[in-house]
Amino acid sequence: MRRGSVAQRLGRGAVVGLIVVVAAFPLYWLLISSLKPSTRLGEVALIPSSVTLENYAAAFDTQIPRWMLNTFGIALLTTLLGVAVAALAGFGFARYRFRGRSVLFGMVLASLAIPEYALVLPQFTIMRQFGLLNTWAAVILPLAANALVLFLLRQYFSQLPEELFDAARLDGSGEFRLFWTIAVPLVRPGLGAAGLLLFLNAWNAYLLPLVMLTNSDQFTMPIGLAFLHSQLNFGIVEQSPWGAITAGTVISIVPLILCLLVMQRQFIGSLTAGAVKA
Repeated sequence: MRRGSVAQRLGRGAVVGLIVVVAAFPLYWLLISSLKPSTRLGEVALIPSSVTLENYAAAFDTQIPRWMLNTFGIALLTTLLGVAVAALAGFGFARYRFRGRSVLFGMVLASLAIPEYALVLPQFTIMRQFGLLNTWAAVILPLAANALVLFLLRQYFSQLPEELFDAARLDGSGEFRLFWTIAVPLVRPGLGAAGLLLFLNAWNAYLLPLVMLTNSDQFTMPIGLAFLHSQLNFGIVEQSPWGAITAGTVISIVPLILCLLVMQRQFIGSLTAGAVKA
């Protein structure tokens, strides 16, 4: 039995190691490509023959620093607004009984089945009517309305015992005070998971910023990197921008990796806890 258990652990370790290698290899290839001279980007070698930072210098000579700032600003504001709206809505769906509650919540869940590209046209029309095109608001407002985040927080608020709120009401607490001083502190792990989901979604968003933003000064990183490549295709630049693109891609994913490493335990634990009660 002991030999069998050791063999099983080794087998599981080998499988996990293989999965890690397969998942991490694209990131490794991107990193070493960003360190190669631009003339050797097509070189097939696990270890580059020469290492240089010229691609990173080329990246900072473009609008990449500006695009990074735009991406961070949009992702941060989307997270703050999205968490605030979803927390209030989730608390309402979880703690109050009102006519049409089940229908409204069913519509929220049904919206998860609608593909993103089917929503872009109505979102574009609404933002154009409000004169918000080519602004951060045109991207932030649609991204902040996230049905999955609302569902997650609703599950958290549903698990809170009703006795806590009844006791607070007897002490004279108002409804907003119940939300802010009792409910919010008890669901902080869920708020962290919701914030991380919103931040990652906004950081990696491509289709919505592509439609809403037309000025290159307003681009986010995904749109900006595609824009650099399009300049070569349309003959706007003569020199290949792939060196700057690979370096810019590495720069853009570093904040996401750090964020996931710092919050992975809280994120996984909060998702598990929030899924216990329907």
